[in-house]
Amino acid sequence: MFGAIGSGGMILLIVVALVVHKRGGGKLQPVKSHHVIYWGAALGLLAAGAGQALSQIGTVSTTISQSLNAQSGTVGPIGAGAVALILILIGFGTKPSMGKDLIVGVALPGALSTAGGLLAIPVTILASLLHGFGA
Repeated sequence: MFGAIGSGGMILLIVVALVVHKRGGGKLQPVKSHHVIYWGAALGLLAAGAGQALSQIGTVSTTISQSLNAQSGTVGPIGAGAVALILILIGFGTKPSMGKDLIVGVALPGALSTAGGLLAIPVTILASLLHGFGA
């Protein structure tokens, strides 16, 4: 229908959609305020299969996990499931904000897949769909 897009092309499309949303958008508004987290999650999923320049996007969840685990001396061990659930609470339990939702959205797929179990199922399914569409 659209021809070959590729994961890099999908990433650029999402970034352009987010920039257009931030600037106010026109008649076509693919991103609504509360949808930024979903677009960020798609960006994080596609970054794993992108080229070297864009693959660093996917390491956001690793950085967040490392920073939380650095605090484990004060509160005790923090597992991967806790990091994923904390990101979900921050993303969906607070008022929509472009910056916060984008960071949480990009980090969420990596955190969910690292957590494993039931939390990894949506990431596995969505990654298959997005990579099939973007390829």
